[in-house]
Amino acid sequence: MKRLTSLLLSALVATPALAASQGADVARIEPGTYAADPTHTAVAARVDHLGFSKTTLRFAKASGELTFDPAKPEAATLDVSVDAISLSTDTEARDKELRGAGFFNAAAFPTAHYVADGLVRVDATHARVNGRLTLLGVTRDVPMEVTLIGVGTGLANDKRIGVTGHMQIKRSEFGMKTFLPFVGDDVSIDIDAEFSKKK
Repeated sequence: MKRLTSLLLSALVATPALAASQGADVARIEPGTYAADPTHTAVAARVDHLGFSKTTLRFAKASGELTFDPAKPEAATLDVSVDAISLSTDTEARDKELRGAGFFNAAAFPTAHYVADGLVRVDATHARVNGRLTLLGVTRDVPMEVTLIGVGTGLANDKRIGVTGHMQIKRSEFGMKTFLPFVGDDVSIDIDAEFSKKK
């Protein structure tokens, strides 16, 4: 632990100007395959509750890979998995119910999976990804809007890409119909992720 702390402090002191985003410039992205950093990747879903409020579900565990070449954005690929068992709403009883058979049925379907091939650039920092989401064993086409947040170098001198993603689904289309319409059908999903280039 002391060695890890020492290495981290050394990195902070030695490369404060280098270890940071150099802006959201697609041209700065090095072609290659990038892995999601689980410590800097977050997935959250929001759904209406009785017309009074939005309930937020956070998923603590997500993994995935992105391949990208700024010269060939249409050939980009994305493969992301989210651990359904890791969901949390900060209410233990509700979390247990959401992991149960009436909702995510995490014992039978422990992961949600999103796969995409290619993207369409909208402008300098925005793109549209046409992917496929598999949830509860059902696969449907679900587009995702992606925003490039930053490109640069991490503390470990690794090349990094930071993005956010947003998608909308109807949970009933995946067979999740418990408490409809009192708990909303429309679910908003947001992803914040850092990807580190694989060696």
